[in-house]
Amino acid sequence: MSGDIIQSRPAFLKNTRETICNVVRLSIHWIIKPLSYESPNLSEYYSSTKKQNVTRFVDTLIGTANGDGHVFPGPCHPFGVVKLGFDTDQIYDFNAGYTTTGKITGISHLHVSGTGGEAKYGVISQFPVVDSIKDPLQLDEFSSERSFEHFEVGYSKFGLKRYNITVELTASRRTGLHRYNFPSSKNKARIIIDLPHNLYTRGYGFTHKYLGGSIQSISLNHVKGAGRYSGGWNRGGPYIVYFCSQFNVNATEFETWKSKERYQTTYFDGTTYFGEINGAILTFNITENPVIISRVGISFISVDQACKSAESEIPDWNFEKTMQEAVKAWQMELEKIYVEGGTDDLKTIFYSSLYRTLIIPSDRTGENPKWKSVDKNGNLIPHYGDFYCLWDTFRTTNPLFTLFQQERAVDIVRALIDIYKNEGFMPDGRSGLENGITQGGSNADMVVSETYLKKLGTNLIDWDLAYEALIKDAEVDPKDRGLFEGRLFLSPYKKYGYIPYSEKHKAFGTYATCSRTIEYSANDYSISLVAKGLGKYEDYMKYKKRAKNWENLWHSNLTFNGTKGFIVPRYENGTYYTKLDVLNSLGNNIFYEGTSWQYSLDIPFDVKRLIELSGGPKFFEERLDKTFSDKSYQSGYYNIGNEPVFFHICLYHFIGKQYKSVDVIRDILKTKFGSGPDGVPGNDDSGAMGSWFAFNAIGLYPLAGTDIYLINSPHFDRVTINLSSRIKLTILAYNLTTEEDQVNPYVQSVKINGINWRKTWFRHSDIAKGAIMELFMGSNPSKVLGVIEENEDKFDIEDRVVPPSMSNINI
Repeated sequence: MSGDIIQSRPAFLKNTRETICNVVRLSIHWIIKPLSYESPNLSEYYSSTKKQNVTRFVDTLIGTANGDGHVFPGPCHPFGVVKLGFDTDQIYDFNAGYTTTGKITGISHLHVSGTGGEAKYGVISQFPVVDSIKDPLQLDEFSSERSFEHFEVGYSKFGLKRYNITVELTASRRTGLHRYNFPSSKNKARIIIDLPHNLYTRGYGFTHKYLGGSIQSISLNHVKGAGRYSGGWNRGGPYIVYFCSQFNVNATEFETWKSKERYQTTYFDGTTYFGEINGAILTFNITENPVIISRVGISFISVDQACKSAESEIPDWNFEKTMQEAVKAWQMELEKIYVEGGTDDLKTIFYSSLYRTLIIPSDRTGENPKWKSVDKNGNLIPHYGDFYCLWDTFRTTNPLFTLFQQERAVDIVRALIDIYKNEGFMPDGRSGLENGITQGGSNADMVVSETYLKKLGTNLIDWDLAYEALIKDAEVDPKDRGLFEGRLFLSPYKKYGYIPYSEKHKAFGTYATCSRTIEYSANDYSISLVAKGLGKYEDYMKYKKRAKNWENLWHSNLTFNGTKGFIVPRYENGTYYTKLDVLNSLGNNIFYEGTSWQYSLDIPFDVKRLIELSGGPKFFEERLDKTFSDKSYQSGYYNIGNEPVFFHICLYHFIGKQYKSVDVIRDILKTKFGSGPDGVPGNDDSGAMGSWFAFNAIGLYPLAGTDIYLINSPHFDRVTINLSSRIKLTILAYNLTTEEDQVNPYVQSVKINGINWRKTWFRHSDIAKGAIMELFMGSNPSKVLGVIEENEDKFDIEDRVVPPSMSNINI
């Protein structure tokens, strides 16, 4: 190692033993001293700290406050099929089933988490009741207020006040385990299988519907059947969910119950007729044993497979063991990012955020009723459902997976490609076995491209098929399916270089002609990078050129609040629509979940050109300062609650002022995220908000659709990211906190594997084989890191200092 990159050993570091003693002694104040590269055992010490249980820091109720995160708090496994929890009657807020207020209407087995718009699922409900002369069972209304509730990882417990019943829930991957504790004063209890139960929302026209049910088999200790449903958020067609509900004690009676409404038609799936059946009722004698346990297997294939899952995953009916296995599954995934330092409250927000990124999509490998795909070795190709949706997750969640969930990231890409192979397009959103809805670009392109550029799954992913899927998105107009898959209005985008605006479009926000043009440009750029890597130079040049299309909507003469130049709609004849309020253009067929001010900064792949169009670095800095001037961070300038602004915090990097990004990030993390139910600023969006927080808390941020990360400011003294079972990225923040508990927020200098690092970014290849990143912290902004000196030669500045842009010829 050359002398200029070897750090001299501080005087007090006499040997490895003394170093460790000093570190242990100083760790009381969480001050970590620099590594000595002459002591290799010390590097081992930093990466082999004994890990503790991190699930204790997870609060599953963060983000569940009404009107906010819509987070699912119930028991489940990471990416599990079953997400078991109670549903309420708060129909405008029950996207995840749970709400903080309202009556409990069912206990169902399928949910999503963090979503907005219309709800989906809440199906296969099983509900315990006690009827009496005063309160006889009425099948059209048996809901109950809750008397208490408790949630933790892999477990929930709550009371049904109306019946004085305590319910406990836990889950395995495809099975829900219920434990009902009935009142000892009663002799008889009933358990209702409620198939019509689902999360329908009046405000969206009742699109989520029950289409009929079937009870295939019923006895004193089991009920097997299925429900058929359609609609919901993605406006999808019919899907069938099979169940196998088994009980640890025999009932005394059983019966089925039918709908008061007659369905116009019945449906036969090859084995089962679906019609008027609404479910089943089992009656139990609880005189001697008031506790009943039920395991409910779920399948999209058959009742037999549902039973097989229940019996193989929970063979001994052991509730505590099942709960412990769920906790162990979560610990195994969450500890892949192990943080040290920081307060317990900060760790709670961090690990709860990380937890939420792993709830959906759902790993349904082996549970796909539409087709069965195997690889060249005869193994099942992974299958995932509930991409809800990639528009939300491609910016931070999927990039986070490429760090601490690399096998999962590869499986997700294989699943996306397999969906393309069998259904014609990769999904942006997918739920209930069908693609939909597209909210902007064809953002599977970003996920696939990023995985390729980071060289993950090289020998597992069929890259020829993957590239075919990318080109299909870029070239084939899905026409009337454009709201469900592919790129809506692709033909005019290719013809004009933008999507023309028309008042004739229906008033439905996802038409969003401006934001789609911007996102299609980003998609094209990521495709161009894959083409370049595959040696397809003509395609590389073609899609890189097409990635400039966003500029066709830039109106350089539009001025607002002293800022000049904005993205605005443009008609087919080439004229601009300039009547819009740049701070209040949400929806209206123009921008999706954003304003012109916000989207006019949403060009992360070519910030260099954006700066030029904005009038240069000085005017661009003023524009950014105005963007973050409203410290609510939820205004027309910037709204942290919506994904299009996610990257804005990093834009200061590109003008050599990384420290300003640090100031904004730290303020947002401090003021907009918390450890209470209202701790997420808006819908969590399938963990998108959680991954945004997690990235910024560890001091990194991804440039989605590429292999680039930006360096900001960590909130922990040490972060260990397990890239695989043998490869780690360790981030050490020296002097982050003083003995007086004052924070030094600014990175003064950086070393990656001992190499001095002046630039504020790095590529995945820099850490892919393992790395130690050392960040030397201080109380004032650095005068060196990421700083463009006044008289510095600007040639090749992107390679030396600031992050690269598409307009940089060397990228």
